[in-house]
Amino acid sequence: MEGLTRATVLLAEAEPSVAMAVTSRLDEDGIDVRWVRTIREARGELTTNPPDLLVLDIALETDGLEFFQALRTRPEAPRGGVVVITEQADVHARERAQQLGAAAVVTKPVKLEDVAQVVRALLDCL
Repeated sequence: MEGLTRATVLLAEAEPSVAMAVTSRLDEDGIDVRWVRTIREARGELTTNPPDLLVLDIALETDGLEFFQALRTRPEAPRGGVVVITEQADVHARERAQQLGAAAVVTKPVKLEDVAQVVRALLDCL
C-alpha cells in the first residue's frame, strides 16, 4: 500500500456526536475525514485543501442548500461530488438536493453503515 494516498472527505456537520461517529466509521475504511462545523470553515477547506468528497449537513448556520447550489459550478467543488444530509421529515430539502445534483442524500438520524456505503461507492468511482 506504500505510495497510495488515502481518500479524503470533508464533513460539514454541526453536531459533534454525529461528526465523531461518522469520522470514526469512515476511518475504519481507510478514509481521511476532516471535520468542519460551519459553512465558512467548509469554504476555506475546499479552497485550501480540496477533498475528494464533501458530506454536507444542510442544517448548518446558513442555508446549506444555497451553499451547495453555489458550490456546484465552482472549481473547488469536490470531484467526487457532495453527499447531502437532511432531516428525515424534510422532504422538500431532500428533493431540492437531488434536483441540484447531490451525489447522494442521507437522512438523520444518520445510519453509519449507509453513510459509509455511499461514501465508499462514490470514492470508488474516482
